[in-house]
Amino acid sequence: MSRKILGLDIREQSIAAVLLDSGFKGSQVLGQAFFPIPESEDAENQGLDQVIQAVVEKLKPAGAACVLGIPATFVSFRNLSLPFHDLKKIRQILPFELEPSLPLPVEELVFDFEAVKRDGHQDLLAFAARRDRIQFYLDALTAANLNPVGIMPGGYAAARFISTMASGSDDFLLIDTGENNHSVYAVCSGSVRMVRSLPVAFGGNPVLHNLETRLRQTFTAAGESLGIGIDPSAVFATGPQNELLTGVNGAITLLGLPVKSIEGIRSFPKLKGVMDTPVWETGCLDIALALALMETEAVSGVNFSTRRSTFQHYWSEYRSSIIFTAVLVVLTLAIVLAGQFFEVRNKQRRLDELDRKIETVFKETFPEVTRVQAPLQQMQLKIKDAKENGAGSDMFGTRVLVIDLLDTLSRRIPESAELKISRLVVGTDNAVLSGNTDTFNTVDEIKSRLEEAEIFKQVTISSADLDKSGKGVRFKLKMDY
Repeated sequence: MSRKILGLDIREQSIAAVLLDSGFKGSQVLGQAFFPIPESEDAENQGLDQVIQAVVEKLKPAGAACVLGIPATFVSFRNLSLPFHDLKKIRQILPFELEPSLPLPVEELVFDFEAVKRDGHQDLLAFAARRDRIQFYLDALTAANLNPVGIMPGGYAAARFISTMASGSDDFLLIDTGENNHSVYAVCSGSVRMVRSLPVAFGGNPVLHNLETRLRQTFTAAGESLGIGIDPSAVFATGPQNELLTGVNGAITLLGLPVKSIEGIRSFPKLKGVMDTPVWETGCLDIALALALMETEAVSGVNFSTRRSTFQHYWSEYRSSIIFTAVLVVLTLAIVLAGQFFEVRNKQRRLDELDRKIETVFKETFPEVTRVQAPLQQMQLKIKDAKENGAGSDMFGTRVLVIDLLDTLSRRIPESAELKISRLVVGTDNAVLSGNTDTFNTVDEIKSRLEEAEIFKQVTISSADLDKSGKGVRFKLKMDY
């Protein structure tokens, strides 16, 4: 099932938008728009409502989830470290930890943070945005029937998404250029560790020299006061003044590294669509694209939206509980499946053992059969043939089967009896059993046991006397049926 995502990058003087159709196989660019914001008598509004409505009319993002990028000028950034890792607890105490260093009362701000575990502590990059400004953006989007599920600085979204595309060990800088200030995002080991807003100097080369000097000073201070070592292997630039830093084909360097644009976001493997038009080539849509991809790829990050509904924010707060529960579920399923597996194996082993016993009994009973394939079926056929051939059928009009008679004798005569059968005569109404045993008591016991059989009406001792040696007893039993 696909859904539409609108990335909306609002800057001080323009709005860029990219609409994606996201599905299981990836995302498709459905459309894009770029509009300058006209000057307005309302300093706060600045014609924003009018431009947002123009975006909606052009892209028609009905039902789309919107991820909004706001200017970094409305956001304060602070680094701090806390001695615990519970994210819910951090979110509760964060305003009080930041209050002494903030320009506004905490009641007038909304907060979020990016956390990194280090040496038993939680290093935080805290974001604080004006509550009234966030509400202003929410009202503007709601008026245009847009559903804002994410609000964050646009440059942060670009830095965060590029970090997912780069190797986990690659550190880099992203400079989001502006008319009066550049926002510098330092990414270390896949996390945005520091953000600084640096004023723009004017006058050609001194611009780069001034920026490089301030960056080196910032890195030195971060290492000494925060313990954050920043050693970038790449520098990216975006924003309305990015050409001032990127030059032509990366000819300009900063910190000894060529400055590149963030156009690599367009080559994200799961992204399809036409992105080689002139408006794309200017780079003005790249941050809007990054905002949309943050949602489609469920990349975790800060979010000032009071209507949080994205998976990554639920995940960030309840990650440990979710992982613990998932591990328990997986272990439980593994134990259940393992138990079922071993039970099936044991049953199969018992069946194999029974099959071997059946085959052994068959071979002992019918040694003339050399080829045994299905011993049970073969034994049933042999017994059927034996009955049809007379072995066990009625003999001379007898009332019982010989095989039943033999079965009764084998079951009823005690195994402990010293008995040697010399003759068995089967008649129509009775059978006479002749043999030798040790004592007269044994003869009586055999008689008593046979009388209990249902097939015999009466059992009598026809004769019983000592044999010639005087140590045994010869007997005859008559069994009527």
